[in-house]
Amino acid sequence: MKKTLIAAASTAVLLAGCATTEPAEEKKADKKVLHTMESYDLLSVDPADAITSNIFNQIYEGLYRFDANNELVPAAAKSHSVSEDGKVYTFKLDPNAKWSDGKPVTAENFRYAFERVIKTNSPFAYLLEPVEKTTAVDDETLRIELKRPTPYFLSMTTFGTYMPVREDIVKTEGDQFGTDPKTNVYNGPFTFKKYQAEQGYTLAKNAEYADRKNVKIDEVDVKIIKDPMLAINLFESGELDVAPLNSENVVTYKDQKEYNTFSDSRMFFIRMNEKTNALKDKQTRQAIDAAYDKKALTETLLGNGSLPADYIVPQELDPKYDSTRQIESSYDATAANKVLANQNLKLTMLIEDDDVSKKIGEYIQGALKKQNVDVKLLSLPKKERLAREGRGDYDLSLASWAPDYQDATTYLNLFTTGNPFNMMDYSNKQYDRLLKQAESELDQDKRLALLSKAESVLLDDQAISPVYQRKNAFLQNTEVKNLARHNVGTDISYKYVEINRN
Repeated sequence: MKKTLIAAASTAVLLAGCATTEPAEEKKADKKVLHTMESYDLLSVDPADAITSNIFNQIYEGLYRFDANNELVPAAAKSHSVSEDGKVYTFKLDPNAKWSDGKPVTAENFRYAFERVIKTNSPFAYLLEPVEKTTAVDDETLRIELKRPTPYFLSMTTFGTYMPVREDIVKTEGDQFGTDPKTNVYNGPFTFKKYQAEQGYTLAKNAEYADRKNVKIDEVDVKIIKDPMLAINLFESGELDVAPLNSENVVTYKDQKEYNTFSDSRMFFIRMNEKTNALKDKQTRQAIDAAYDKKALTETLLGNGSLPADYIVPQELDPKYDSTRQIESSYDATAANKVLANQNLKLTMLIEDDDVSKKIGEYIQGALKKQNVDVKLLSLPKKERLAREGRGDYDLSLASWAPDYQDATTYLNLFTTGNPFNMMDYSNKQYDRLLKQAESELDQDKRLALLSKAESVLLDDQAISPVYQRKNAFLQNTEVKNLARHNVGTDISYKYVEINRN
């Protein structure tokens, strides 16, 4: 059963609990506080369960991280070397790296963390698949032996699954480890100062962080806000430094100095559960994908530059991979009608309870209604949507995925037989075989060709219906600089932020 964070207060006092008096306190104490937001609550602060990945880049430090320019740089590691055959990575840890309680970060903390991911049957355990053996040579030396050369391995170490944990804390907390942020210890730029379920949390600069001299702010105040208009209003009133824009507001703000955009690699797609009788049929799944206009959805509904997607591996994740494929629109309402019109399908579609998900759900619902498909929308918090998907208790589900590392397999592996994130009961032996071949293929061009062929098989089977590749349009206070956004691993880093309030 997935663990959830302990509720610390009633959700009935959203604004009272989150808006608080932080801006006044900040001015009085001359603290530098970033006021920002997320559209969903934390699900866990256990790196083995890194589904809400944004938080892990703030409170933990992996061996490497992406910097403000999206370059891989040493983090908990000071340096690394790779054997000639590309199969052994030796990391030298930063001798100054400490946990928030002052104890040193050791190689054993990493070795134990990796072992624990496997032993706890974490759904993210598959990310450790390339690892054959991990050895804590001494306190400051970690050796990782791989099953095969993995050129993107260093980028994998930036993700939550590869972050360290303390065995003594895990044993003390038992089954409750990761459920209450304030009972844990952290080795990242920030620690928890306050947490209120479904309302928000405050992160404080970690006084023990090895690179604390380069952390220029004192706190990050994060509100949980699901309504973009509320976020914009709070931005306008000075209570938020950052707020996302929906399609209605892009035109209003696009010429203002606070307007920003960022193209990332998060893909939104519809899971089609093949346990549902009607969805066992490949032609029906293909017709559902063809029934709605993705270009119109991104241009008129989102209006923020997001790309219509008839692919699952995002564009620009790997330009060499992009060159292996041709992307064509699947929209064909006439063809969809020939398959769907006489079936009288009644389906339930899971969506999350934020404003954008609701609008996308309604758009797709309307398009399918024209094809005589009755879609009932079920709006749920992220935690509940994931639980329903995990149980296979749905027909359609609007899901999303951001890359955990810099390679096409971070998407393609999700849909192999038995992968814990393959929640559609999809299985294709050819697809599995192509990905297995790619694992051991050392010729990069041949490897990319195998991966591209696998993606074609997945899309021809219509195991999923890709919807769009996200582009963010957002407002950001001009007094806030270097709020780093990433298209691999976590979406954002607070470590590099600088604030110069007038």
